[in-house]
Amino acid sequence: MRFTALLAAMVLIAPHASANQGKASAQGPTEEFATAQAMRLVPKGATITDTRCTSIDVGFESRYKCTLTYDNTNKN
Repeated sequence: MRFTALLAAMVLIAPHASANQGKASAQGPTEEFATAQAMRLVPKGATITDTRCTSIDVGFESRYKCTLTYDNTNKN
């Protein structure tokens, strides 16, 4: 009985717990530029929890794609 109640609680709470997380991605000629562009897409007051950048080879140059993961939980 306790297991069933715990399982039901997890099913109901889990989607709500991750509902405030999001991702923002942008590309640019440098990692710094791409990160700054992605930061513009993050909602005001959100906390950035992870930053990942990958290099994209285009001809003889590289571009960067950076993805920020953020938590938008209001702490009012």
